[in-house]
Amino acid sequence: MRPFVIALFMLLLGNWLVLPSEPAAQEKPIRIAIPSLSIQEIPLVIAQKRGLFAAQGLAVELIQIAGSPATAALIAGEVDYITHNSRVIAFAALNGRLRVIFNHASLPLYYLVTAPEIKEGKQLRGKIVGISAFGGVSYHLTKLVLESFGLTAPKDVTLRAMGQDSLRVAAMSANSIQGTLLPPDHVIKAQRLGFNLLSYSGDVAPLPMGGLGITERNLRDKRDDVKRMLRAMLQALRYLHDDRSGTIGAMSSWLRMSGSDATASYDLGVKAFGRDGIPSPSGMKLLLKSAQEDLKLPNEISMAAVTDFGPLMEVKKEMAIP
Repeated sequence: MRPFVIALFMLLLGNWLVLPSEPAAQEKPIRIAIPSLSIQEIPLVIAQKRGLFAAQGLAVELIQIAGSPATAALIAGEVDYITHNSRVIAFAALNGRLRVIFNHASLPLYYLVTAPEIKEGKQLRGKIVGISAFGGVSYHLTKLVLESFGLTAPKDVTLRAMGQDSLRVAAMSANSIQGTLLPPDHVIKAQRLGFNLLSYSGDVAPLPMGGLGITERNLRDKRDDVKRMLRAMLQALRYLHDDRSGTIGAMSSWLRMSGSDATASYDLGVKAFGRDGIPSPSGMKLLLKSAQEDLKLPNEISMAAVTDFGPLMEVKKEMAIP
């Protein structure tokens, strides 16, 4: 028995030696505010669930905070990042202090869905199209999509603010509206109810959506932490594109969707996510123009005033990403 006891002791000792000491203490707590539990945030979920954040020494917590309170939480230091892209840009344009440093959704996720009898965009003339609110990305996207059909609002089409996606699907069912822009998961529900998927908004307007916003102070004082965050996000984008089944599984689990719905949503939504975290110049130009309109500013908003992709470019170079 003695050789067995010695061998068991050595085995246990060996296992103890290879275990990391106090792994939790080595991971830096990071809090990220997201506007909602949506497909738009799936790269963050991938980075969290696949251990990409942890591999960078970050213990990331995703917290749902909508609208202005998220911006206030970022300024107050209660969260480290927010993904409310348009909110960050609006605040930065007026007050400075914030910057967008990464865009994981470099194109919009929205599709135009219409009533069963509407087979072409021009048939929306004289109809009512639902939007979440006046102002913001979805509002401007809706106007641009309508313009691609030769229609303008409110001259040719009435826009009605109706709140979140699920409420607009219900309004479609009640025929209170005859069209609206919806993200992939709600597109699937709308199609199941017999509505038409008419067009993809990103083909008309490449407006970037989800991105990471940070304070200028943290960007300056915590640059190493920022670069670790960006490294994990770049890896998450690569995983999203290269591992279809793994991403579908993450979507199904996080959003509590069936496998078939998650698959259909992935196939509709994957095109919206970039690979390098930087939106197209044309997309940024449209986004800044819409922000200028919402804020009623007399002068154009410069990209340098609201973004800083310097750390991202450094990380891409270190990772040999062209």
